[in-house]
Amino acid sequence: MPTPAKTEPVRILLVAPPYALEEYPLPPLSLSYLSGSLLAHGFEVEILDLLTSKASVAKIRRKLEQFQPQLVGITSVTMTFPAAARILKVCKEFDPCITTVMGGQHVSFAAEDAFHRAPWIDVVVTGEGEVTVVELASALDRGSDIGEVAGLYINRSGKAVKTAARRLIENLAELPVPARHLLPLSRYHALGAACPVISSRGCPYDCIFCTTPRMYGRRVRFRPPVQVVDEIEVVHREYAFNQINMVDDTFTINRPHATEFCRELIRRRLPVTWSIFSRADTLAPDLLNLMREAGCTCMLFGVESGNEEVLKKIKKGITPEKVRHGVKLATEAGIGTFASFMLGLPGETPARARETLAFAMELSERWGTRYGFHYLSPFPGTELFERAQELGVRILTKDWARYNANEVITEASAGGVAAVREVMARYDEGIAMSWETIRREAALGDASRIETLQNKQTGGFVWKLLQEDAIEGLGKVVGAATPQEAETRLVEVLAQKLNTTLGVAGQEIRRLSQNRWLRPEALPGGFAWHWA
Repeated sequence: MPTPAKTEPVRILLVAPPYALEEYPLPPLSLSYLSGSLLAHGFEVEILDLLTSKASVAKIRRKLEQFQPQLVGITSVTMTFPAAARILKVCKEFDPCITTVMGGQHVSFAAEDAFHRAPWIDVVVTGEGEVTVVELASALDRGSDIGEVAGLYINRSGKAVKTAARRLIENLAELPVPARHLLPLSRYHALGAACPVISSRGCPYDCIFCTTPRMYGRRVRFRPPVQVVDEIEVVHREYAFNQINMVDDTFTINRPHATEFCRELIRRRLPVTWSIFSRADTLAPDLLNLMREAGCTCMLFGVESGNEEVLKKIKKGITPEKVRHGVKLATEAGIGTFASFMLGLPGETPARARETLAFAMELSERWGTRYGFHYLSPFPGTELFERAQELGVRILTKDWARYNANEVITEASAGGVAAVREVMARYDEGIAMSWETIRREAALGDASRIETLQNKQTGGFVWKLLQEDAIEGLGKVVGAATPQEAETRLVEVLAQKLNTTLGVAGQEIRRLSQNRWLRPEALPGGFAWHWA
């Protein structure tokens, strides 16, 4: 791995790789934390966000030309590893002296494989990266041996050489302020995205499909609730987010912590709503009522299966009856619920898969729980990946791009591919029927259904606007005398190019303009629109 000549402090470019629309993007919290750590230690940092824009080679090269980084770091999960690796290849080809670094849960447990597939990756950062990335940048800055930095795998001629283990960050109060100002927040606002915030790290549970306990530890570490609410206040007042997504693995695992957080939010009267990830067996009516008063509107449960034997097999530690009880408590407190399920788990049979679908429908019919189904993706670093054969699961491919939970990539000996596809087809058929009902009721004048259809149309338009870099490519309006005329002309062009109606394009461009997320700049002979 080349060592850059020491002429000035190392410039660091951090990259958020693209992923599919179905995995709706949130402003990347991990890169915000890494940037905050680097800025606090005097490094020059920029973020190239490819979640909400077109991930073209030309764009990456332009950014490299403009910023001239000596270190490029990128995060990835399993399904985004191939795209992330290709991006680092562009960087290495642009300048072989750039130190290419990848972090995230996938490469933390598959570094050797990463170096084999992408030999242009120089370094893998494992686990929590806030301290590691600062020490790595400092070593490069000094021209010293990065082998002295804990928490790395270093690519030595294709061999993953591991440095000393990195201890977890004991005191989360010492985490830096996430550098969200480096992100293209107007683009996330355009999508109506929530802002992610954490109040804890770690998970004590044994689910065999999850890497979190190995990545962040089995002992849950907590941030001071007052500090978390301080951050939410900044996110709301300075960055204009009204929706917060608390991304703790299990927000309700520590009731005194959650209670103090809620009381602090109530005391400040912040006009925000928030959602959480939870487990149905960690709930209590008094806490749920307090959460609702503090603005919690939705909680997501990872239910996984409706069959008790399958739940035991995956070490989930819950039962369908506990799920029913938890959903009932949340609903009675006025908090919406969403249940997530997986198909293709160990021990699943066709009958058990159908039982899971019936269970999801029961939750919906009794308590209005929304639900979603995905296929099993056995990620590296999980017990399921490492013991798949023993658990009766055959992994059909190691094409990481297919580990998106929307494709069948495993076969359980007790079930088979056809069985899980049959249940997924029934689930998809139910969704299609629901949309048909919505369209029929909208045609009859139901205002809420009309709004639902409009939101679907406008959301699709905004996503295309971002993913195709339509403003960057079509935003220059020649011959317009006023911003209003420029807006009208822009709407006409976008409606045609993005294959939508003038009504949808006009409504959304007006919304983006009125909120100043999209702004016109006067030029000789016209205007150029750009994201704020």
